[in-house]
Amino acid sequence: MEQSYLRKIQISGGSTLIVSLPKEWVRSVNLKKSDEVLMIPQPDDTLFIIPYKKSVSNEACIELSSQATADETIRAYISYYLAGYDTIRIKFERPLPDLAQKVKDSIRRWLVGVEMVEESSIEMLTLCLPIHANLPLKNAIERMGKIASAMQREALIAFIEDDKSLAQEIVIRDDEVDRLYHFIVRQLNLAISNPLILVSLGLYSRQDCLGYMLVAKSIERAADHALTIAESVGASKFSNSNIIETIEKIGKLSNTVFEDSLSALLKGDVKLANNVIVRAYDLVKKIEDIEVQLLYPKHNTPFMILLRSVLSNVKRVAEYSADISEVAVNISVAKPKITIGPTSP
Repeated sequence: MEQSYLRKIQISGGSTLIVSLPKEWVRSVNLKKSDEVLMIPQPDDTLFIIPYKKSVSNEACIELSSQATADETIRAYISYYLAGYDTIRIKFERPLPDLAQKVKDSIRRWLVGVEMVEESSIEMLTLCLPIHANLPLKNAIERMGKIASAMQREALIAFIEDDKSLAQEIVIRDDEVDRLYHFIVRQLNLAISNPLILVSLGLYSRQDCLGYMLVAKSIERAADHALTIAESVGASKFSNSNIIETIEKIGKLSNTVFEDSLSALLKGDVKLANNVIVRAYDLVKKIEDIEVQLLYPKHNTPFMILLRSVLSNVKRVAEYSADISEVAVNISVAKPKITIGPTSP
């Protein structure tokens, strides 16, 4: 059971206020004379104290047998990347050039800030650069959101106009969303364990990390639904212009709700966040009513089945928009004052 300590504030040198550290805690964290502690003021007026030690590079190692697959290898690599390891070493049981090339291609495709520093026929060493200062958390989320939003708009255009070339561009763009998603999760995992990174990311508390992880996942899933729509381009010919116009209108509304949810999060706008939640669930209800109308036996054609799939993907984007807005509201609780509802002119 954790012990609590009560200390009196004393004056040293006539003006400096000091307080002693509990001996038991000092011993448990191995602090000595002249060592330093880091003190971080919290929004709730508490003070967070941790031993300050220079960061030491941590390394993970993946040892591969000759039967290892590229999917297994990159899955293990991404897990270590997300966990926050600085260096990741891959050892091959014997030279496997095809597997090594697939792993390198996957790292370049899906991860941000990874450099190859050593390489031989049986081993490669990669360095995960600490670049969160160059790409702040909110900037990364904003960039990720803009790409996902454009994917949504253009996926519907590609679907309606049967534009296979545009659909292929959307498929390629999904890789950039995945790269940013992995980067954001890595930074948040590091922030949870390192208060210095937490502060550098501009977050109030570890609880905020959980909220932003949900946001990153919601954006990534919204992009996946846009990707699914793009991948359906060319699967069926259109036969009902009225339904297509309805889907186009619904798609635009869903995209607007998505963009507003991101704006509410990034600006800390609680009123807009609450407004988005209401609009998102109204839109979900409207889509569900349309889906019911398309369930009649006479509509059970390949084209109608495809339309229901597109509507389902648009609906999921609206639901993720509501999730993002709920996080915006939750994060605002850390602030000392928020305004809810309309204000007087």
